[in-house]
Amino acid sequence: MSFVDRPRGRLVLADGSQFDGYLVGARTLPVRGELVFNTSMTGYQEVITDPSYAGQILVMTYPQIGNYGVVAGDSEREKIAARALVVRELSPFFSPAPGRDSLENLMSDRGLPGLTGIDTRAVTRCIRSRGAVMAAIGGQTHGYDELLALARSQSFSRGESLVESVSGSPGSVAVATGGRAAVVDLGMKKSILTRILDLGVSARVFDAAFSAKEVIGGRFDFLVLSNGPGDPADIPRVVAEVRGLIGRIPILGICLGHQVVALALGGRTYKLKFGHRGANQPVIDRGTGRVFITSQNHGYAVAEDIIDAGVSLNYTNANDGTVEGFADDARMIACVQFHPEASPGPRDTSFVFRQFHQQIKGWRDVEAY
Repeated sequence: MSFVDRPRGRLVLADGSQFDGYLVGARTLPVRGELVFNTSMTGYQEVITDPSYAGQILVMTYPQIGNYGVVAGDSEREKIAARALVVRELSPFFSPAPGRDSLENLMSDRGLPGLTGIDTRAVTRCIRSRGAVMAAIGGQTHGYDELLALARSQSFSRGESLVESVSGSPGSVAVATGGRAAVVDLGMKKSILTRILDLGVSARVFDAAFSAKEVIGGRFDFLVLSNGPGDPADIPRVVAEVRGLIGRIPILGICLGHQVVALALGGRTYKLKFGHRGANQPVIDRGTGRVFITSQNHGYAVAEDIIDAGVSLNYTNANDGTVEGFADDARMIACVQFHPEASPGPRDTSFVFRQFHQQIKGWRDVEAY
């Protein structure tokens, strides 16, 4: 189906900007969400199935999306949490293969509406120059004034409801002899759990309603706090439970988990102007000066005064100098803002999981607790 054969649709920003295009995917319109952009050239399937996009309208900056189709096993979660997808060109063509389907069929099957034919570079320039903004998408029956009012009807989504909407069901995963991990799913990508299991450990997954008491009572060797959507300041109960675990069990925090640990230590977080979302974010190892190219997806950052809490700042973003990781050997903490599991993106930092696992032995005898 060509662009001209599709029903018309429009994207309206809360600042009044309008972009006209054509509807694709599900027809669950109108939709409203925070408008964000991702600079990845590939990995669109993993991106749209990342629960961290809950409550957001996702703009892909690469001009053609969907040109190699989708494969069921590449999804990070079955349910798509993003509100909508906006692209310059949604390709209907891909190399057919067993188990491969079109991106638009995936969008339709899983309830993700979208727009194609949009000048996504112009949209990205709006976000970069004016900062994070709410927006709405509608079809031919939804007028400009209606969509503008919808975009302006709510500020940014509250994090607590977003985390609750994507936090998975608790349970045990795999059985191994290399140790036991407690994993808190705040909107976890399946690739994170895969990397943890690759360490040769067994894991029990907890949802966002976990308690410090049950983690300690389970006699786990370490705790992993996953990625997830929203503002970490909006999930104070999770922060409080993590505060009760600090110094009692080794903790690895990833993305939102990194931010939660920072708050639990008495640090601060703040909203970035337009966030870091893509598979090409450069991160500097402050100890060696080495630069890693990382996959990232976050709209909030940890303030640098986290070092006042007694931790060491070990990674920063090469573009804007924001905090990308910190550690505290005395309290057995290692946290990173970027995604070491990638998916999509380069696996330059996949060593983070192995390094953390090795550090545990040096921090304390895990049998003591």
